[in-house]
Amino acid sequence: MARRRSDIGSDSLDLLLDTICNVFGGIILMAILVVLQTQTSAGRIPEPKREDVQRTLEARRLRFECERLQARATNLSQHCKGIDRTFEATTSPTGERLADAQSEFRKAIEEAQRRVRVAEAETASGRKEHAETEDLLRTAERGLKGRQAEVRSLEEELSRSQVSFVHQVRLPHRRGMSTGTACYYAVKGSRAYALGGFDWYGGQQRVGHCMIVPSALARVAKVTPIEGSGYPVLSGASGADAFMASLASRPADRHYVVFFVYNDSESFAAFQTLKDAVVSACYRYLADPVVPDAGAFTVVSVTGHQTE
Repeated sequence: MARRRSDIGSDSLDLLLDTICNVFGGIILMAILVVLQTQTSAGRIPEPKREDVQRTLEARRLRFECERLQARATNLSQHCKGIDRTFEATTSPTGERLADAQSEFRKAIEEAQRRVRVAEAETASGRKEHAETEDLLRTAERGLKGRQAEVRSLEEELSRSQVSFVHQVRLPHRRGMSTGTACYYAVKGSRAYALGGFDWYGGQQRVGHCMIVPSALARVAKVTPIEGSGYPVLSGASGADAFMASLASRPADRHYVVFFVYNDSESFAAFQTLKDAVVSACYRYLADPVVPDAGAFTVVSVTGHQTE
């Protein structure tokens, strides 16, 4: 009887041991399955990109910053409410009026300062314009004085030229028709321009120191001295040397000189010098005053000249 009980107890322990072993085996099996399942799931989950990680971190940072700013705003709002309550509790209506009056006074002071600055700028601009106007006025006065001096000088020169004209110019004394060959010269300003024979029907042409434009309808021609050419007539005893050199090959016994003199003081003065030179060289001469039109004068065909 006692032996049978001992067998029963041994079987119970074996069953318990088997059960424990089976439980541990199942746990181990389940752990292996969980590990395998986890590895399989982890293999299917994609690895996050760097950009996604950065965005996540930035979002968390911004969320934290927003929460901090909201807390700061809440604190400031509570502080402002506290200041308002303190101001209302400690300030009387009279004090508020004084504060408003002080604020208005400060605004009035700022506006006055602004107006003063504007007035100062306008004053400085006015002073600058006034100085410029005075400079222009002084310049105009100097110019006026210069013009007045020039006018006085011209008036004096005109007076001298009129007096000189009265003393120097005289009517020629004709001695009858001249024989020989005429030598033509135009006297303009302080120069003598040689003018030789030309073709009355040849159109525009240059002869000597002049341009000739004959008329096709009559024996009339327009003569224009060429500026910069000709013989200079200087003041003094040798003022007509260049002119007289042009007469070196034309002896006085077979030639005479015809002068076309422009109607201005300088031309008359040059003619006087040339006239004295040809008279000293025993040349007969003829002076014909001309009135120019646009710098040119008109000549007509003649059969002879009465010389002086």
